[in-house]
Amino acid sequence: MFKTFVLSTLFTFIFSSFAFAGDLNAAFDSLKNSGANFEPDGAVCEELEKVRLGQIYPADKYLISGDIEYSTGKETIGELDTVVIDRSNGKVILLGEVKCWKNMEDGLMKAKSQMMRFLWTLGKHPESLVFQSYDGIKYTAAQFSTNTPIYTVGALGSVAKGADYEFDLTLKETQHLRMMLLKCQQNGECPRPE
Repeated sequence: MFKTFVLSTLFTFIFSSFAFAGDLNAAFDSLKNSGANFEPDGAVCEELEKVRLGQIYPADKYLISGDIEYSTGKETIGELDTVVIDRSNGKVILLGEVKCWKNMEDGLMKAKSQMMRFLWTLGKHPESLVFQSYDGIKYTAAQFSTNTPIYTVGALGSVAKGADYEFDLTLKETQHLRMMLLKCQQNGECPRPE
């Protein structure tokens, strides 16, 4: 009962805040200096989510990361879109899956499936889990728990389809934002990915 209350309170706090108030230019300004690779379709939404989480979790106490591939030593099993890590103990306190898909129901189903696959793998094979992150952070299975709160996020309208949170930008706006960022990088006006 208490755990349910704590999780409910946590999600109410997290999902009641908004990042850009539907302002495409504000979203662009928040991402233009990131140097992120916006070529993959979902990258812009994942970066938006990191910005939003950064407004909730202060950088001096929490590390926000993502794009973490995991395997059991062979081929990649899956990827974690966003993680929030408590800097005081190195533990992951929140896992998120971001899906900005045209078919929101399919995106949500895929997101939940991916999170369940990770938690199942963590529970069954923690000793053989191997992580690789694009930001160079080293992860171990000991940082994760099968009880870590998980959530899903998508473009505007996703909550009505069952997501936990939605951006205040439509799918079309996130696609336009991606094109703006790619053009900015191509023109040398924004940092490019290394």
